[in-house]
Amino acid sequence: MNFREIREQLSTFNYGTEITKADFERHFTKTDERITFTFNGWDGKSYDGETRTARVLHADLAGCENARFIKVGRGVHMIAEDSAVIEKATGLVHKEANWLIDVARV
Repeated sequence: MNFREIREQLSTFNYGTEITKADFERHFTKTDERITFTFNGWDGKSYDGETRTARVLHADLAGCENARFIKVGRGVHMIAEDSAVIEKATGLVHKEANWLIDVARV
């Protein structure tokens, strides 16, 4: 399922870029699983595959039964399961996280 199809299942605002905190809590559930991932440069920092670790979220959205999500700051990101990014410093391979939607602060 692509990002547009996922966003269409959410009640978005601010030009389709945000959801409320209540909607986030309704659709996304934290798990005990943790994942090491990279933003692969689009965060302005991880150009050499530098990684971060976050708790995995699952969504109750149609078509997302096996998808993994993370939340970093305000952003909810989807893990690209078919990605393989090499961290230059360690040589380890990690998954890439792609932005899905922001959670409003209000």
